[in-house]
Amino acid sequence: MINFNSDDYFLNIKKLRLTKSIFGLNAYLKRLFKGIVLDGKTVLDVGAGAGIYSCYMAMNGAKKVVSLEPEIEGSRNNYISNFEEFKRGLNLNNIFLEPAAFQSFENKGEKFDLILLHYSVNHLDENACVNLRKSDEAREIYRKIFEKLYLVSNNQAQIIIADCSDKNFFSWLKMKNPLAPAIEWHKHQAHEEWIKILKKTGFREFKVKWVALKQLGGIGDFFLGNKVCSFFINSHFIIYARK
Repeated sequence: MINFNSDDYFLNIKKLRLTKSIFGLNAYLKRLFKGIVLDGKTVLDVGAGAGIYSCYMAMNGAKKVVSLEPEIEGSRNNYISNFEEFKRGLNLNNIFLEPAAFQSFENKGEKFDLILLHYSVNHLDENACVNLRKSDEAREIYRKIFEKLYLVSNNQAQIIIADCSDKNFFSWLKMKNPLAPAIEWHKHQAHEEWIKILKKTGFREFKVKWVALKQLGGIGDFFLGNKVCSFFINSHFIIYARK
């Protein structure tokens, strides 16, 4: 097992400016991975971004982390360059970045013990996501994507999907959320919609957590980390399921 050096991890996070709040991120990571055994596991991180979660898992005992980040050419996010710099700064050799979308990913027979989709499930096919409730074709697109997730996972594998629900007070008012102004509500779906498709593809043992604003840390989650309060904040949910 790799010993997690939080000082090195957060020093590199700060250096690359990957979060607005180290305090909030630390609390969120503990909540996100609470009860998740990473030691010796093979992990697939779908939509890995700059590697915040991939590197955390790689430093917390994961045997191997495969990170998919299909950064669009010309993007200003610099995800891939930041990912590579983050990985070098932590001297990790058990993490592998592939600049590919999940649909085009070839696992070559390799299967995973844990699959993470952190704020990426709606980007797998944005058009289908927008039309998920009203289109059989859209639901079929996501059924096939989730079926592939099922096929590339080991028996008893866990899947974690973190995103925000479009069932939000500000979405209902058809206005920007002042606490999360960048969220395009119509491009997201409620956790119930994802669970329906996960069930159809064979996943089971569902658990849902609600997360308050990260900058509020664990105290915020204690008081506001529930479905009702989340409706008036950012509707951030985490789905846990098992194959």
